[in-house]
Amino acid sequence: MGCGRRLGCLVLLLALAAAAWVTRDRWSGQLQRLRAWLPGERHGTAVGDSTPAPVAWRAVTAGGASHAEHLILALADHASPPYTLLLPSDFAAFMMMDIAGRVPPPEDSAQAAIVDRRLALRTSLDIKALGGRTAFGPVGGVLADHEPLTLAGTVDIVRQGVAEFHVQQLSVHGLPVPPPLIPELVHKVEAGPHPAGLAADALLLNVPAFVVDIRIAGSKIAVYRAVP
Repeated sequence: MGCGRRLGCLVLLLALAAAAWVTRDRWSGQLQRLRAWLPGERHGTAVGDSTPAPVAWRAVTAGGASHAEHLILALADHASPPYTLLLPSDFAAFMMMDIAGRVPPPEDSAQAAIVDRRLALRTSLDIKALGGRTAFGPVGGVLADHEPLTLAGTVDIVRQGVAEFHVQQLSVHGLPVPPPLIPELVHKVEAGPHPAGLAADALLLNVPAFVVDIRIAGSKIAVYRAVP
């Protein structure tokens, strides 16, 4: 799938989430619990810490993607330590380059951070890029020209060379999407059938074959290589 079409699929998430808003009375009881993770409403806690640490949002950039790729590929040198620590923004940029073929443009103000031991991303999507609000039918009335999108999840190794990003929490315009709807939204982003062996709420992430584990380590992402 090309970059434009894949980014277009991301915008479709906004329409489906808006439809969820229209039917919010069915699941409004979940709002307070789900809002707890949103930026500005709670702090992330570093592994092993007993006190909350402030969330440090940083810009997701193409330079960050290149830096993350350099550090990950350097793990192939067995003279180096068996792991590397990456800023969440750099790892998020690396991940988005693999999934979408690009990072969001600067005007979308994409940022990433560790929130509640999950990798969180927030950005702004231009609805006009797909024909404006009228392109979304009756739900278009609840959408502005630009809509904030925030998602969070964890990264796991599935098999050699393949990892997955579990999209565990998703918010559009500050409105949490009910977890049962997340797999459907994730599938809208994918090219073709959902890959075998991946969780229903996960996106495929290609990694070097020597990467055996990816973890949240305090305020950073730890990437481990196989140790002989």
